[in-house]
Amino acid sequence: MKMKRIPIVMDCDPGTDDALAMLMVHGAENIDLRAITTVAGNLNRETTAQNALNIAEYFDIPVPVAKGSYPIMKKFEALDTSIMGAGGLGNAVLPKAQREFSPYNSIELLHQEIQKAPGEIVILATGPLTNVALLLSVYLEDRELIKEIVIMGGAVYHGNHTPRTEFNIYTDAEAAKIVFQSGIPIKMIGTDVTYRTSVTKSDLDSLLAGGKRISRFIGDLMFYPGSEQHPFPEEGIYIWDGLAAAALICPECMEWKHVFVDVETRGLLTYGETVADMNNYLKQPPNVHIAFRCNKDIFIGIIRKTIEKIN
Repeated sequence: MKMKRIPIVMDCDPGTDDALAMLMVHGAENIDLRAITTVAGNLNRETTAQNALNIAEYFDIPVPVAKGSYPIMKKFEALDTSIMGAGGLGNAVLPKAQREFSPYNSIELLHQEIQKAPGEIVILATGPLTNVALLLSVYLEDRELIKEIVIMGGAVYHGNHTPRTEFNIYTDAEAAKIVFQSGIPIKMIGTDVTYRTSVTKSDLDSLLAGGKRISRFIGDLMFYPGSEQHPFPEEGIYIWDGLAAAALICPECMEWKHVFVDVETRGLLTYGETVADMNNYLKQPPNVHIAFRCNKDIFIGIIRKTIEKIN
């Protein structure tokens, strides 16, 4: 019996961990990647789009790649280049793609793919939610046609950008608020699970031992095995977007809690906080499944399968 594949569009801001997540969904047998849309986030929109196109061509990912948006309300602030490298892909350097970008921007390409498969498309969003929010604001009918949005973003207890916020949500909290209030089923893979799922040097030693082209690329993405400028942390690294890809590929590898979540857009100290009503104080119906734990063996196994499948 033929396996039913999940049709998805990946909306991303590559970015080291976005790059790995792209390869994970491309290599997964149960995922049908239909398009890649890009957004400003880790880097400016031109760089994230070019990185996505370069990766797609280098690893023969045969889907359109579109350029996307800057944040809706606030000035764009890219991550410091020391975090992901000058080009955003760690130590990896890829040839510039000869392929052309999609003639459509990210919002239009998202809309087209949703219209082609109404009620079926899952959006994997691993960057700020600007494109998705603009889609839902311009094409109101698409709110009823998206099956699910799987988000890398948010924090219930510990931020990674401010004390209360995670970077993707903070970068465009107004967009995130639109998405979280949309009524579309949402899975949130935020800091609460990523901080519990570190990938150690010994994990990467095991994964990348084969010397394949993809192994070298992943090692370069993660600054592995480390250098004076980028020493490999003793506690390991957090592959944020890879966990979101894993949650889509194998939802059973996560422990979920279904609660009401909204996004703070006014607080002086809490702008961008994903406020999760863990004790049901607000008496609102749950709208988000939040991942709190991940089976690390399964996560590492998905990365291993990606390496085995892709040349």
